[in-house]
Amino acid sequence: MTKPINIALLVFDGIQILDVMGPAAVFGAANDAIQHPFYRVHVLSPDGGMINSNSGIAIDSRPLKNLAPRSIDTMLISGGGLAKVAAFAANDTVRKWVLKASVFARRYGSICTGAFALGEFGLITGKRIATHWSTCSELKNSYPEAQVETNALFVEDGK
Repeated sequence: MTKPINIALLVFDGIQILDVMGPAAVFGAANDAIQHPFYRVHVLSPDGGMINSNSGIAIDSRPLKNLAPRSIDTMLISGGGLAKVAAFAANDTVRKWVLKASVFARRYGSICTGAFALGEFGLITGKRIATHWSTCSELKNSYPEAQVETNALFVEDGK
């Protein structure tokens, strides 16, 4: 059996719970379909511990430092309220970890408003991107160097 592939789901207080549980469920279903743990999902936050979602549901997370950025296959940044995303993106530890992981990861991306964090990290320059429909205009205005696809559920552009 091969070594499981590391999936990093990055979270912060105020996340939209669906933005974490949805992707986690997809990778779990893939493991079920092939009947062995091909994907290993890691829920990571700056310091680890319990993370409160905007719906009042809390989930446990591990500190970013517990997983080497070069060991990541797929990195996804969860969405939430824009002020919470901005605070997450302003964290220097997060910035350094994400930038390093983005170099080594086979793919990286975001769910909904997590795109704003990718923008703050400079990872959407020249890219086609998508976000939650309610924040498309704000994303376009905040990051004019990216092409916001306002009618897309998801976009794939490079890694």
